[in-house]
Amino acid sequence: MKKRISILISALMILSILVSGCSSSSNKQNSSSKNTTNTTKKVTIKLSTWAGADESKQLQSIIDKLNANSKDYVIEQNSNPADYDTRITTQLSAGDGGPDLFWVSAQRATQLAAQGALLDITDYMSKSDNKAAKVSDYYENSLAPFKYQDKIYGLPWAENPVVLYINKDLFDKAKIPYPDGTWNWDKFLSVAQQLTVDANGKHPGEAGFDKNNIKQWGFTLNGWPPVQMFVWQNNGEVITPDFKSSPIDTPEAKKAFEFYSELINSPAVPSQQTIKDQGFDTMFKNQQVAMFMGGAADSLETQVNFNCGVYEVPSGPTGKKVTFGDLYGMAINAKTHNPEAAFKAFIDLTNAIQEWKVVPPLKSEVNVDALKKLHPDRSTETLDNIVKSMSYAEGFRYFANYPDWDNIFWNQLMDPIINNKANPDSLIPKVKPQLDNVLKQYSSK
Repeated sequence: MKKRISILISALMILSILVSGCSSSSNKQNSSSKNTTNTTKKVTIKLSTWAGADESKQLQSIIDKLNANSKDYVIEQNSNPADYDTRITTQLSAGDGGPDLFWVSAQRATQLAAQGALLDITDYMSKSDNKAAKVSDYYENSLAPFKYQDKIYGLPWAENPVVLYINKDLFDKAKIPYPDGTWNWDKFLSVAQQLTVDANGKHPGEAGFDKNNIKQWGFTLNGWPPVQMFVWQNNGEVITPDFKSSPIDTPEAKKAFEFYSELINSPAVPSQQTIKDQGFDTMFKNQQVAMFMGGAADSLETQVNFNCGVYEVPSGPTGKKVTFGDLYGMAINAKTHNPEAAFKAFIDLTNAIQEWKVVPPLKSEVNVDALKKLHPDRSTETLDNIVKSMSYAEGFRYFANYPDWDNIFWNQLMDPIINNKANPDSLIPKVKPQLDNVLKQYSSK
């Protein structure tokens, strides 16, 4: 009897173990299934930029925050400023298609869109509730280079208007009042000459001034800022709105070219060789140059050990205020294998970096209070002058063949004026037909 009971207990124990094992196995399977269901693999989105070492570190901190908060993507940054345009063009034409996202200049955006290299994001934009997708908030001139045939192929993330940086200490020493918003070309050139000093303390126009032994220049110029800014200030154009002509031979345009040439050849501006040897903005930082026209995003006043002010650039002869607004943009590769995830990464990153640099290309953000929150290290006076500059900033008229046009404009016209002291009046009649021909080819397509 005891033996039968023992056998029965053993059987029950074995059955219990089997049931327990099945239950444990089932629970493990259910748990595994549950984990698999809740874990979504993020898509890797590759980003190429022209950021230098310091900029890429700043950008990476922004990317890290986005990656941590996203359920859809992980952005991998590859930044290298060396020959960026050539490199990105090669990558886009390669079989593997290159990066998913990439920074793109306003100059290249229209050309790449026309070639089919950029993803059309028009529909994606209309369905997104991201702040950066609100098309009506962009300045028209900021968004225009990233549109082609009424479609959107990219977005600007910063506009960089040219402003005037001055060394206030040198102004004070020369007893010259700071710019007050009324300066025109003549006033600017006059002040530049007053701030130019040779080794004996003489200024241009004074007896004994030694132009070969200058220790401080009033201004510096090397092709930047672009001559177009001065043409616009004098009511001229280099490309007509209909893209059919390059009216560089009008009296308005010719006067601007002549003024640019006058500045280049003035003793108030270092020779091009001196600029190359000493460094363009370095000469301003080293107090060898009293005034410098740079981008608002350069933040030079925060990088120097002297009292530096930021002001509006001078107006044209008739008082017209115009400055050049440089644009930084980003686009999506048309060959991306994950357009949905790529757009989510693109729009999130655009939104984030629009708060990184001065100035956001958004009308709602361009006011002193908003900019002060983003950039508390910059003075209210500085930001006020940047906001004013944005109100009249203009960009180049880009089109699909623009790089061809620009190549002629620079190599045949501007380079000889800047580096060989060529007379604009003798060059313009030769260069204009070449520029018009590029536009003719574009218009005939």
